[in-house]
Amino acid sequence: MAWTRGIAACPVGLTLAALALLSLTLGGCATTVTGQASSVLGAQGSAAKPPPDRDGNAVFTAMRQLDACALLDGPGMAAAGLPGNAKQTPIAPHSCSFTVDRTFNDNVEVIVGDDWSFGAAYQEAPLTIGGAKAYLHDLTLSGHSSCQVDIPVSFAMAVQVRAEPGYQSKTNSCDQAKAAATTVVAKLGNPDAVTVAASRPLANWDGCSLLTKALGDLDPKKVKLDHGDALAPLDGCSAKREDSKDSSTDLGRVDLKYDSDPLTGANRKPQQVGDKTANVYDGGNFCDVSWGLGPSGSPEKLSNTTVVSVQLKDCDSAKALAVKIQQALAGPAPSGGKPQRPLLYRPNEPDNDGVGGCLDFSVHDGNCVPYQPFALPASFNDWFRASDAQPSIGCAIATDAVKEVFGDSYHAVVWGQHCFFVEPTHALTITIDVATVYSPVRYGSDPSLYSNIQTTTVSGKQAKTFNDTVKTAKPGEPAYDEYSVYVSPHNDINQPGMIAGIIKATPARGSSQDAKPDVSRLKDLDQVMTKIIAKYVH
Repeated sequence: MAWTRGIAACPVGLTLAALALLSLTLGGCATTVTGQASSVLGAQGSAAKPPPDRDGNAVFTAMRQLDACALLDGPGMAAAGLPGNAKQTPIAPHSCSFTVDRTFNDNVEVIVGDDWSFGAAYQEAPLTIGGAKAYLHDLTLSGHSSCQVDIPVSFAMAVQVRAEPGYQSKTNSCDQAKAAATTVVAKLGNPDAVTVAASRPLANWDGCSLLTKALGDLDPKKVKLDHGDALAPLDGCSAKREDSKDSSTDLGRVDLKYDSDPLTGANRKPQQVGDKTANVYDGGNFCDVSWGLGPSGSPEKLSNTTVVSVQLKDCDSAKALAVKIQQALAGPAPSGGKPQRPLLYRPNEPDNDGVGGCLDFSVHDGNCVPYQPFALPASFNDWFRASDAQPSIGCAIATDAVKEVFGDSYHAVVWGQHCFFVEPTHALTITIDVATVYSPVRYGSDPSLYSNIQTTTVSGKQAKTFNDTVKTAKPGEPAYDEYSVYVSPHNDINQPGMIAGIIKATPARGSSQDAKPDVSRLKDLDQVMTKIIAKYVH
């Protein structure tokens, strides 16, 4: 069944990121490909079994033990281009800043236990640093340089190196982040030599271990834990209970940080909460209860106090949770057993649960299947009529043509009712759809949404071609990032039946936030479609 683009059955201008939602809301557009009988032409079976993740407790133990400040020592700071008077400043139990002045000078931060995911690996550019896997994320936007390197240690966690130039600095933040990451990777190769000092306040805790201990028995099938904090993810955690498909209950959030004294400054509202004097801030739809636990050891005034902060929707609930947090902190910290060793991934080791070509497909919902080649019947009528039920037929007719035109880096995957060709830079994605029931003339018919709409021929068969329209494009930027070719195998675009190709350009993984896609090869889809029609439509 084809991708019904530009007609009422499905939204127009559909992006790959929206496909996951589409499959849940528009059943006629995309359905899950699961195991099918081997007698079905081109049956692909179910998704391959993903590789196993590391033991979560061992990874958490390893992260709690690491000293973020020890991961970028004096020579490491110099290698990252920081001046000789740059200093180490812990900004949370497991995060450290390296700079002269965090406001005016180049700043490098090392964050132990940052969130990691398939989505991050898909978006960021892969690197090999010191024989270990790492990823570059260029956060530069509108001329403001910012960059980070993520060094995964499990499928869910990484050590992050973040670089941001100071005021009027000309430093290339990505070069700086990579230089700093080289030192960090070398240190992580011997993690026992960079363990956190016993004097570092709250470093033997992590946010999720603290929150789960305070909340008591939680159903792991219903409660979702999320670090979700940009400054020091390991040191924060929120919990949410899924009550039903459409409703959930916020169970609260806790953050451990080095900050200024929460009782100093304007508009403070001190209250006795448990055995601590806390500042209670009522934000209307949320309440924050924060208290200090004494000096943090940081030389910076804005981070010289060890602070615990609890948030919930109302102040009575937040204060009640704060008391439970205090009680949990009064008890033993989590041990977790043996730490994960080694911490680093070698270049050939999986650092997420993607499989085969699905590593380069943007939707990660467990339904992507690497295409498994099969032989088509010689007769067009024998395979074309089966195409509505089997999207892998699109892969079968297009694999050779895509590789001949675009190269061997492209791999076919089946997701929902579509065949996609993906490649490691994620700059181009090609979709090949085949269907007996839709007419090419119906597609791309709205001139307010599509441009360059033409009726043409492909290998002697009538076809319709068009581009999308990027409404946010500025002068000098691409006015479109997608090109479609809908061919009638019956040589009449008004008749039901089509073989469609769609090629989408996106900024390559690792690109800056305001990067634009390279659209120079979109028209090469014409060559692919010409080869397909010439070879398979008789």
